[in-house]
Amino acid sequence: MAERTYEDVAEYVEWQSQNKCKVLSAKPEKTFDDLGVEVRVWNVKTDKDGSWWVVEGETVPMNLYPQDAYYFGTDEVYSFHMGIMQRMKASSYKPEDYVNAMTLDSEIAPQLFRKLKNIATLIDSAIETEDFQAIGVQCREVLIELGNLIYSPEMAGKSEQPQASNFKKKAEFFVQFHLPGSDNSDYRSIIKKLTESTWDYSNKITHSQNATFYEASTCVSLCTSLVGVYENIRQKAFNPISQYKCKNCTSKKLEIIDDETNEEGIITTLFFAL
Repeated sequence: MAERTYEDVAEYVEWQSQNKCKVLSAKPEKTFDDLGVEVRVWNVKTDKDGSWWVVEGETVPMNLYPQDAYYFGTDEVYSFHMGIMQRMKASSYKPEDYVNAMTLDSEIAPQLFRKLKNIATLIDSAIETEDFQAIGVQCREVLIELGNLIYSPEMAGKSEQPQASNFKKKAEFFVQFHLPGSDNSDYRSIIKKLTESTWDYSNKITHSQNATFYEASTCVSLCTSLVGVYENIRQKAFNPISQYKCKNCTSKKLEIIDDETNEEGIITTLFFAL
C-alpha cells in the first residue's frame, strides 16, 4: 500500500463528518515503528468539527479520534488504536477478558458486566450499518443502567430530581456527592468531559449511517472504560482507608487492626498497621 497523503487523510476526515466540515490543515505529527509496522499519527484541524488525530499505516486501518474529548496525545492515541487492532486480530478473543482488561479488573455490578460482555461479543460479528447502530443503542442502555445504579435521590440535594433516563445529570450529581471540594476539581472536570463525550458518541453511533467497525469499537471501548471509572469512584467512596497514609513513612499500604465506636455504635477512630 502506498503511503497515504494529505489528500487521503483530508478526504477521510471530511467523509467521516458527512462532509459537514472542511479540513484546514493535516500533517504527520509522529511516526512509530516499534511493532514492526510503520504507523503515522496525523494532526488534523477542521473549520467546524474541531481537531482530530488520524492514525494510519501499512496494513493498519485508518481511524480518527477527537483531540478535545479524550485528552489523547500522539503516544496515547497510537497505543489506543493499536490495542483495538490487536484485539481485532485475536483468534481466542473472550468478551469477559476484554471487559476485565478495559476496567483494570474493577469489581463491576453483575447487570453491567453482563451487558458489557454482550456488547463486546456483538462487536466481533458486526458487519452492517444496522449492527453498528444497534451497538450504539446498547452502549447507551449500559450508560442509563449505570446512572440508575450509582444514583440515589439524596445526591441531588435541593436540586430537581433528574428523569429516569437522564444519565448525564445522575452522573453529575454522583460525582459532586462523592468527589467534593477543590482537591477533586480537576478529577471532576475530566470525568465530566469523558462522561458527556461517551454519551454523545453513543448517540452518534446510534444514528450514524456511516459508522464502521472502528467507530463502533471505539464506542464500546469508551463505554466500558467509563463504567470502570464510576465503579472505581464507588469503591473509593466505600473504602474507609483509601485516604489515609502512615504518618512516618507516608505508605498507603495499611490494614485496619482495631477501631473505637461511640455510644451510638458509630466508628470514631481507626487503628492501622503496615
